Amino acid sequence: MSSQTPSTSIETMTPHTVLRLRKDIYSHDLLTKKDMELLLRFARDTGCQPCPEWDALFSEALTDYMVHQNEPEDYIPEFKADWLIAALNANGGICSRLEFDMLIDVMTHALGVPESLSAFALNEIKTAILTGHRNAITGEDCPPGMVTAADVEALRAVLYAETMGTPDHITREEAEVLFDIAHGASKTDPSFDDLFARAIGNHVLAISPHPVEIAAALHFEKWLGSRESLGSFLARSVNAGAWSQEGEDLLDRVLKPFRSALKALGLRGRTPAPSTLAPTESEEIDDTEAAWLIAHLTREGELSAAEKHLLQFLGTEAPLIAPSLQPWIEKATAGEPELSEPSESTAR
Repeated sequence: MSSQTPSTSIETMTPHTVLRLRKDIYSHDLLTKKDMELLLRFARDTGCQPCPEWDALFSEALTDYMVHQNEPEDYIPEFKADWLIAALNANGGICSRLEFDMLIDVMTHALGVPESLSAFALNEIKTAILTGHRNAITGEDCPPGMVTAADVEALRAVLYAETMGTPDHITREEAEVLFDIAHGASKTDPSFDDLFARAIGNHVLAISPHPVEIAAALHFEKWLGSRESLGSFLARSVNAGAWSQEGEDLLDRVLKPFRSALKALGLRGRTPAPSTLAPTESEEIDDTEAAWLIAHLTREGELSAAEKHLLQFLGTEAPLIAPSLQPWIEKATAGEPELSEPSESTAR
């Protein structure tokens, strides 16, 4: 940091102050953790102020540091996610809309987000909903336990940000938080039922997500950087008489290294036409998944509207369902108001 960087608290954030901060933190090649700690401290000291320039700098700088200054670029490493979670927790969690918007920007600009970061964001929304202290998330003044349309959009923004190598895949931890909200809410906006059903359905029905580890992504990035261009390869191959080499035609020679790299990333062998295939194991709701669902469905004694919507969704979308879950889906689909836990004989 330059010697002119403010070292004391700033009570009022003005466009002029923001310009000084921007020049200081971007005056060196890479943003540092000290730069970010400074911005977070100023965010806590100044609170919510109508200064668009400050809002823009705060999100832009944290996103650059968290997302773009990594190898491979755009994959957030675990240690940075842990640092940001700890920094936000140091003051009791997300304490302003500025911080929440920054977190969403960080997650949506990344190609890979550690599960711990998305789980943290979801738990912050859950706490806001169940306690009623939601100024930092939606700015609404609502009683505890009410899920509003704005809350649903906040949940959606987190759920469908990228998670490490598995875009649009809902993790078990995220699904657990959604069940906590469904059981703890006293009143929900109708849009929550649909989000809940689709998110939990995504978790149990997702088609074999292929997680891409950071190490594999970095390997692929370096491999691409070390390859000669396709044009120069073709020219060299033609000059060397590659067109007539026995046992391996030119197309195979061109594609072979790409196939090897994709295989290293776990991307080779994906089926190109899902509509023509029989259901895979990952599309089934097996006995283990059914037991997990039933444990959540029975923990509060009766089903919420969101859980009934989930059962109806699964009845429509799941090609294969474990027998133990069938009675629940049948009653929810029939529109019966309540559903008690099936006996062992019924479950069979």
